[in-house]
Amino acid sequence: MNNVQRLSLPKAVPTGTEVWLLKLNLQAPLSSSDFLLLSEFERARALRFHTHADQVRSTATRAALRRLLVAKVAGLPSQLKFVMNNYGKPYLQGVTGIDFNVSHAGEFALIAISTNGQIGVDIENCDRQLDVRALTEYVFTCSERQDELATAKDFFKRWVVKEAVLKAIGVGISEHLQAVSVFADDNESYRVTCDHPEWSGIKAWSIEVPDHYAAALAINVG
Repeated sequence: MNNVQRLSLPKAVPTGTEVWLLKLNLQAPLSSSDFLLLSEFERARALRFHTHADQVRSTATRAALRRLLVAKVAGLPSQLKFVMNNYGKPYLQGVTGIDFNVSHAGEFALIAISTNGQIGVDIENCDRQLDVRALTEYVFTCSERQDELATAKDFFKRWVVKEAVLKAIGVGISEHLQAVSVFADDNESYRVTCDHPEWSGIKAWSIEVPDHYAAALAINVG
């Protein structure tokens, strides 16, 4: 059984924002009730994954997303229709005023929903072994590299913020890594600077998730 809980968010996060943590049982069989909620496209995509764990992540996360979104709009979970922008970010077809984003890593998934601007969320497992120096040169701008990121955990805590920001904007991540810089303001919030003036409304925060994971939330209210 997959467990869903709503997370407490930093006080500065705008009202109309929800983030849900989904605990995944990656050894369990695919849930038939979850699978039946999905569209034909979503089912085919889930089954294209080579590992059972990835199939569970895809199926459970999309089913949970549908159940949470249907509480905001009329209809049944299975009736929701999604469309994607040019970079693959999904939106609800025919529905305005609500945005959402998902991310998963290891045994957890995050589902973020906003009625107050575009939203992005990211979660990563900090226990992975990385060449932090090499990745830092690629991922972060010159200004960001002024802050020392000595460990994999330091890297991931900053990386989830940057990915959440780019997902909130709704652009390709790899193509725009050097267009956005994020800097810690305090324990929870981040200052975001962008090359494009139309992105100036982005705000970002770290959010609390289980040990050995890092996660962040970003909202584009501009």
